[in-house]
Order: sequence, then C-alpha cells, then structure tokens
Amino acid sequence: MTKKITKITIDDDGGMNDFWELVEAVGRTKVTILMDGHPTEASIESAVLQKLASSALNGSVQSIRQFNELQRLAAENKQLDIKRSVTEWRAIKKAQLRKYADYRKIHGCEPLDFPHPDDIWIDDRTGVRILGPYDHDEYIAMRNTKRIIDACLWQDALERRMNGLHREDDPPSGGLLLAELLNQTLPRREQLRGGDIVFRMMRREALSQRQLLTKARQAWLDAGYIIKRGATLRSSCYILRILRMIPDAKRICDTDDLDDEQQMQALQDMIRQRMASATD
Repeated sequence: MTKKITKITIDDDGGMNDFWELVEAVGRTKVTILMDGHPTEASIESAVLQKLASSALNGSVQSIRQFNELQRLAAENKQLDIKRSVTEWRAIKKAQLRKYADYRKIHGCEPLDFPHPDDIWIDDRTGVRILGPYDHDEYIAMRNTKRIIDACLWQDALERRMNGLHREDDPPSGGLLLAELLNQTLPRREQLRGGDIVFRMMRREALSQRQLLTKARQAWLDAGYIIKRGATLRSSCYILRILRMIPDAKRICDTDDLDDEQQMQALQDMIRQRMASATD
C-alpha cells in the first residue's frame, strides 16, 4: 500500500506575511537541547537547523537538499523584501529632494524635515540605510552629540594648555580622541572636516588658561554634563581600551542563546580579561 502525501501550498506572493511571521515567532521559542553533551538553551529554529545541518554534514543527501533549499528560499525572500524597500524609498527620496528644493527657493534654507534626502542611502543589493536623523527625537540626539564634540575639543585645548603641550608630535588627548570618534557617528554632511577641527584648535590655543577653564566647563554644561572646573579626562590609551570592549560587549548582548545572568557573567569575564591583558 502506497501512502499518499498531501502537498501543502500557501497562496503567497513572496516576502513576509502573517503566516511567515507566525512561523518566525514559533521558531524563536526557547527549548533545551544537548550540545556537545551539555544541556543548552536555544530557539526551536536554531535547534532544528542545527539537527538538519548535523545530518547534512554526516552525508544525508535528503538533509543536504533540504538545507540548501531553506537557504535558497531565505535568500529569495530577503531579496524580495529588499527590492520592495528600495522601490518605496526611491520614491520617498525623490519626494524629499523636491520638498527640500522648493523650501530652499522660498526660504533660502533647508526645512526641518526627516529624513534628509542626503541621508537616504539606497543599494539594490543590500537595501536601504538611513544615515541621519529619522525623526525629531533623533535630530535632538544628533545636536547633543555635536555639543559633546565641541565640549571635547574645548577640553583638549584646556588640557594641552595645562600640560604645556604645543608640539605637533605631542600625543592626542582623550578629549580629541573622543571628539574624532563621535564625529564619525554623525551624518557625513554634519561631520567636522579635518580643517574645521584644526581651525578650532588654533583659535582656542590663543585663549588664556582662565578663559579655557570657563569655556570648557560651560561647553560641558551645554552638553548636559556637570563637570568640575579644571577636571581632566582619562588618557587616550585608557579611552581606547574601553572602546575596544564595545564590539565584544555588543556581540555578547546580541547572543540569543544566553539568558540575562549568563550575559552579565560573560560581560564581566570579558572586561576582566581585557583589563588584565592591558596591564600586562
């Protein structure tokens, strides 16, 4: 007797819909599985795919075909979503360019409207990225970042004066390093160019130490930080040591297979290892 297999079909035009969102949600449900002989918490999706991948690696022709087919479908759906997004955002960017041009003709300046057309980055292969403020809240955050950058540059001028640093080969201060790093997070159209930073440094070097003390403290207050008059930042080496931990910390926090307690332990272990290696 031959068993009849009923093929399930889904009326779908591709991309994500309610059914595929439900499949995705169920796939994220946590279960406990054995991995390398140890019980490990993982999503159902991860557990099933690991089983399938393991079977494929062991030479199962059917598992290899199933795994390759899943990868193909995932790539097709992702590319379809990218295509739709690109089409939508091309229309949005065109409308924003027209709106900005009309506003400049009437008012002689750009409107406070989001996103800025220059911040809409479109790539047919990878999709759409917004490289600037998406709404008013993000615009306020960007302005605050610019205030922090200015405070860091005032801090650099103050510490150079306090430490008697004037030569071009003197090491950069922590303030200058932070200013440059934060500057790279701004949209390209808002970033300070190298010449802009140099000119600011030149103008501030002409001020007295007393003026620099006042200006630096006021700049920090404008950025929302209460800093004691004459306080100094950590060294650039110390700041770099801390910043190098950020990518590792993000990877740990983005790991779905770790609960909150395990993530905290992993973060603490990483910090101890990094700080120990930095002092060796």
